[in-house]
Amino acid sequence: MVDGARKKLIVIAFAAGMFLGLLFTSLSFISSQRDHTKDAVMYFASGEAKLISSNIKCALSFEDSRDANAILSSLRTQYNIAFAGIYDCNGKLFATYYRDDIDTEEFKLLPPPKAKFTSRQGYIVVSEPVIHQKQFLGTVCLWAQP
Repeated sequence: MVDGARKKLIVIAFAAGMFLGLLFTSLSFISSQRDHTKDAVMYFASGEAKLISSNIKCALSFEDSRDANAILSSLRTQYNIAFAGIYDCNGKLFATYYRDDIDTEEFKLLPPPKAKFTSRQGYIVVSEPVIHQKQFLGTVCLWAQP
């Protein structure tokens, strides 16, 4: 009888060990996938910011916010971009894009971040300077959701 109880205890301990191993492996995999998703969003948003930075130079140089807003409106096809802002060389918001489901008050009057990559309020924030002939014209800032 003692041998039967001992075997059951060994089987239960083995099953518990297998369960815990599977649980920790699953959690590790999920965490790894989340990190890869964030990296992919950051890489994508960085590319978008660089593209916008190169296309926005004339609009900033000639202080044409209508053209800047038209350039930002191209982000409507990128659903993970919640907000895009173009800031002039003094840090003043020059042009904006908001995804349709975003509360615009959440992003109003936010200064452009100094860091190229940061995270705020669950968003990945990417900023890219706008430079033309070695002159700083402003900053492109994108807020993306992973």
